[in-house]
Amino acid sequence: MVKKIIIHSFIAIILTGCCYNGKVSDYGLPRREIKKLDRTILYGAIDTLALYKLTNSFHFNSLSKEYTFLEKDIYNSYPNASYLKFYPNGKLGLFIIPKTDTLKLERSFFDPQRAKMGYYYINGNSIKTRISAIGDCSLYLSNKKGTIENDKILINDNSGHGNIYIKKEVPKVILENWKPDW
Repeated sequence: MVKKIIIHSFIAIILTGCCYNGKVSDYGLPRREIKKLDRTILYGAIDTLALYKLTNSFHFNSLSKEYTFLEKDIYNSYPNASYLKFYPNGKLGLFIIPKTDTLKLERSFFDPQRAKMGYYYINGNSIKTRISAIGDCSLYLSNKKGTIENDKILINDNSGHGNIYIKKEVPKVILENWKPDW
């Protein structure tokens, strides 16, 4: 009886330890090939030498037709800041950086190997994104749609949750000459 319990416990531990084990970057982020979005991209709509910082999240309640906003400022307890970096070839990187490091952004923070890989497609002022991440021990693809309004990007999903990204100018030397590894 004890032997069976030990064997079943051992099998359970092995099965729960089986997470995504595909191709990864040097920083452990998934690099499995995912389907790209349409190749017709209007590059002028997005500044590829700027970052877009997550400043607000929101939820739309379809019953009451009301929005609830959560501002991502320095006083929130969430320890990270998120940045989108658009590359001219339709590739998109999502960088998640500790807030303590955002006071002085460094070039090494934006090495594409440190980004969650993704793609984007722009048509007019509409944008579609597809970002790859690991969730529940498997590769997860986040497909979202949104709009571009000057230096602001609103991206939301089908459940009423969304994010607002604001363009953040940084010295060009931080972002130039990086090539995504996906």
